[in-house]
Formats: sequence, C-alpha cells, structure tokens
Amino acid sequence: MRVGYSILKELKNKTDGIFATNYGLKDIEFERMIKLLEKQGYIERVLRVGDNFSLRPARITDKGENFLIEHSLMEEEYPKTKEALNAWVQLDKLKYSNGAEED
Repeated sequence: MRVGYSILKELKNKTDGIFATNYGLKDIEFERMIKLLEKQGYIERVLRVGDNFSLRPARITDKGENFLIEHSLMEEEYPKTKEALNAWVQLDKLKYSNGAEED
C-alpha cells in the first residue's frame, strides 16, 4: 500500500523522477504497480510507447484523491527525502512477504 500511496502522492505533487529505484523495486514490479493503479482507476494518462511507459503526462483521478484522503494517516510518517522513501516502502515488503527469497 505504501508504494501506491507514494506514487499517488508524488503524482499529485507533480514530482519529476518517479522511478522503480525510488522504491527499491525491480522495473517489472514497478510497472505492475502502475498498471494496477490504472486498472483500479486511481491514475490516468500514463504514456505508453512499445514496452516503455512514462508518468510525465499521468495524473491522479478523483478516486486517487479519495484514496489519499482515506489513508491520510500515512502522511504523518511519510519520508521527507527520497533516500528515506526506499526504507519506508520496504516495511510493507517485509510485512507482506511470505519469507521467500528473491532470485
């Protein structure tokens, strides 16, 4: 949930440079999250060219705005720096992992 919250927040703030590396994710994991946010109706206008995509023209929808409001308690603990963002997101990864090791 933290990755989704952060992506929505950063899109709302029109932050440049929203990448998988910000979250300690593999590109494919990040792409899946973007697709999920689109499919759920939280974001729109993701630019796709071949296998690549860009969040530059993307924007948060009203449903995405409501998600941020509903989860506003996360704002209190939201990291102030990009360096801290990765560690913050990893807490969810640990919480929801099944203990399996990555390849």
